Amino acid sequence: MDLFRKDEDDSAQLQKMTLNGRYRNMAAMLSITVVVFSVFLISLGALIEFFQPEFFPNVILDDVPLHYIAWFMITFGITIAVINVILAARREIDQERAAKMLPSDMVEIKRQALRDLRTHRNWYARSSKVNQYLWNFLTLGIIVLSGLSSLFSAYGTVIPQWLPMATSALVALFGTIIVQFRIRDVWQLREQGRIETEMLVAEAHLIDITDELATLKQAVALRKRAHALEMKQLNQFFVGTTGANP
Repeated sequence: MDLFRKDEDDSAQLQKMTLNGRYRNMAAMLSITVVVFSVFLISLGALIEFFQPEFFPNVILDDVPLHYIAWFMITFGITIAVINVILAARREIDQERAAKMLPSDMVEIKRQALRDLRTHRNWYARSSKVNQYLWNFLTLGIIVLSGLSSLFSAYGTVIPQWLPMATSALVALFGTIIVQFRIRDVWQLREQGRIETEMLVAEAHLIDITDELATLKQAVALRKRAHALEMKQLNQFFVGTTGANP
C-alpha cells in the first residue's frame, strides 16, 4: 500500500470516473479502422466511377453511391476519435486532480500513517482470530470424536459399523489438517504480528507534527518497520512450512 494514499486516489475510484485504458485503446483502434476503411471505400468508389468497369457493379446498394457510404463511415470514425480524445483529456484532468489530493501538511501525513498501520493491525488480528477458531474447533472435534469412536467400538454390533469408521476417519482428517496447515503455528505467528503492529500504531500517535520533514521521516521509518515485519512473518511462515514438509 502507498503510505500517502487517500481513499479518492485508488485506481478503482478513478476507473469509476473514466473508461479503463484498455477500452480507450479499443476505441482508438476502432476509430482508426473505420477511417482507414472509409478511405478505402472512397478510393474504390472513385476508381469505379472513373473506369466504370462492367465486371464490378455497385453491389453494396443500388440506389446509394458508394462514396456516400464512405463519407458516412469516415464521419463516424472521426466522431469516435473525437470522443476518445475527450476521454483521454478527462482522464488527464482526473489524474491531476488526484495528484492535488496528496497530503501537503503534517497532520495529513500522520493521519494516513496511522490509517495504514491500523490496516496492517486489523489484517493480523483477523488472521489470528480465524486460526484460533480453527484450532479450537478442530482440537475439540478430535477430542469428542475420539470419545465417540471408543464408545461406538464398545457397543460392538448394537450400532451400525460405519459409525466407528466415520468417527475414526474424521479424527484422522482433523489431525491431518492441524499438522499440514500448521494451524497453531500460524495462529501464534499472526498474533505476534498483531502485537507488533499495535506497538507501531502506538508509536505513530507520537509522530511530531511541528516540522514537515521530520514528520515525513518518522512516517517513512514506521512504514519501513511495517515492511520489515511483513518480511519477518513471510520468512518464519515459509521456513516453518519447509521444515514441516521437506
